[in-house]
Amino acid sequence: MRNPYVYAARRPLALMVLFTAIAGGLLLFWWLLPLGLLAYGLMIALGGRDPALAAASQRAPRPRLTSPTFRAQIGAIERTQQEIERSIAQASGPLARLLARISAQTQELLEQAYALGERGQVIEAYLVRIKVDSIQARIAATDRQIAATSDAYTRQQLQESRNALAEKQRNAAELTTYIGRIQAQLQNIHASLENVLAETVRLRTADALSADSATDQVAQRLGDLKRDMDTFQRVLDTAMASATP
Repeated sequence: MRNPYVYAARRPLALMVLFTAIAGGLLLFWWLLPLGLLAYGLMIALGGRDPALAAASQRAPRPRLTSPTFRAQIGAIERTQQEIERSIAQASGPLARLLARISAQTQELLEQAYALGERGQVIEAYLVRIKVDSIQARIAATDRQIAATSDAYTRQQLQESRNALAEKQRNAAELTTYIGRIQAQLQNIHASLENVLAETVRLRTADALSADSATDQVAQRLGDLKRDMDTFQRVLDTAMASATP
């Protein structure tokens, strides 16, 4: 469990202020150093008391997404989730308490989206590495070798090689399908969060009774989506374990 003040101190913006203060103090004007250090200290103090930042400091580090495809999808999901949190932060009184659980659910969905994106890029990298487009050509070349040989032992070895290539091709086709399913699931998460954002804006103008009922419905939909994702991730993990040696 990380200290929120340490987490705040290591954020990119805070570190940029620190480095700028040191460089400015050493290379330009000495008074830039204490001024910059004061600004850095204030950022740590305020950041360490920020509930959102404190919650972020307790999360496990997110996977680093290098795939442009999945990074773009997760980025869109994360921006929408942040907009939901900003919208919920504008609520007050009983409504703020009602919407707090929705904020937590959307955060869970974002974490699951990151996990899905990580799996997707692992599959993507594997398919690039094995050169899917060349597998059929290798199978065709092996078929020609089998047809050209009269030695039984050589034919047996070539046939086993062909069987292995055919299995590899089937696995690659299955994994390609799963990449499509991951992308579709991420699109579904994004669309669902966009609907939640609209709901939170609408709920801020609703009466308490209507807000309570509507919040329950939103929470139910998010819960259903999370359960669907849990099931999908289990199936995906099994497929990856069997198809990516």
